[in-house]
This record gives sequence, C-alpha cells and structure tokens, in this order.
Amino acid sequence: MLTFNFKKYKLKNDGTMLDVGCGEGRHIFGVMQDYPMMKCFGLDMDNKSLEIAEEGYEYFESISNVGAEFLKGSAYSLPFSDDTFDLIVCSEVLEHLHEYNDAVMEIYRVLKPGGKFYASVPASWPEKICWFLSKDYQNQPGGHLRIFNQKRLVKEIEESGFKFLASEKFHSIHSPYWWLRCFFWNSQESNIFVKLYKRILERHILKKPIIIDSVDKLLNPIMGKSFSMYFEKM
Repeated sequence: MLTFNFKKYKLKNDGTMLDVGCGEGRHIFGVMQDYPMMKCFGLDMDNKSLEIAEEGYEYFESISNVGAEFLKGSAYSLPFSDDTFDLIVCSEVLEHLHEYNDAVMEIYRVLKPGGKFYASVPASWPEKICWFLSKDYQNQPGGHLRIFNQKRLVKEIEESGFKFLASEKFHSIHSPYWWLRCFFWNSQESNIFVKLYKRILERHILKKPIIIDSVDKLLNPIMGKSFSMYFEKM
C-alpha cells in the first residue's frame, strides 16, 4: 500500500533511494519493482520493523538487480554523506517527530541537487475525526503529535530549500476504517464492523477489484487518508 506514485516524475533509473522511517519496507519494495537498477536503503528506529523488512526483502530480492539495505538510525542524524541520494521518501513519519523540521533539513543535506523528496502525512480533516472520536488514538505511545495544516507544511518544507512540485491524496477508503477503529477503540479487535471493513481493505490491497478501486480513486481528493507531497532539491 504505497502513498506515492513513483512514476509521476522521472527518476534516475540507476540512482540511489533512501526511505526515512521505512517501517516494514513497503516503499522500498515499490521502488525496487519499478526501478530494478536503483539501489535502495531503508532506515528506521524500530528493530521489529527492520526484521520484518529484512524478511520481506528475501521475497522481493529477485526483482532488483542492485538490492537493498536496511539499517537502524535516526531521522535527526542520517548516517550518510552530503548529496548522496537521488530520491528520498518519508511516509507517515513527520507527524511522529517532535522536531520534524530538523529531520527535513537532514533530508535536504543528504539529497543530491535536483533529487526528489516525497513526503506524506495524515490528511487534515480525516485525522481530526480520529482525534475527535478517540482520546486514546491521540495519546497512544509513539502516536501522532500533531495534525498538520497542509498548506503550512508545504510552505515550511519549501523554506527548507525544496521546490514544491505537486500534492495528491491516497487511500480514501482507509479513512472510514480508522474512524470505526477510533469509535470502537476499546473493542476494535473484536468488533464486527471493524472486522468486516478490514476484509474489504484486504481484498482491495490483494485483488484490486475494479469497483472498490474506482471508489477509492474517486474519493481520494475528498477524503484521502494520506496527504502526499512531491518536492525537488533546488
């Protein structure tokens, strides 16, 4: 489940890519599929997520000609030299960081001039509904620290030296799923409505039924769960 269109802008086929806060590696594997000559690096602070990413890499390794590496590290101090990467991805991470602008500056440092920076955060009003429905959703350990004003965030990233290219929203049908989870927070694991909706999402991810996929794309501009931004280092 990707939060970017990796074919939206021309990327260097034999370049290098970094996923800051890679989690279980979904965007690494997405890039490997579209750009088999692009060397990929995933960085995260969570050991369990990195273990799962390594396991996933064993499955996806054959689709890449140059491979991928996963390492533990902080977004505030990226263990790479200046001007290293052609593409940097940071998906659903900035909302977790106390000093997110410092992380953006680190990303700027290690990105090559002319390189692309793709960032996504929870879209504003679907996230506001989650916060309204559940205080526990807000306050869970490692949870979201803020709801971004989307226009302000774009401007802040621009002020860090990036050129804004475009934005779009993804995963509209995931918004109601999270609203249901928040509404039934204490019983979400056993709640019948949450379970049924989860099956719909799993079917969409695995099978891409044309009706569900069309509804998702149609509603993305209105209620997309992820607000995705495309930037270029000037």
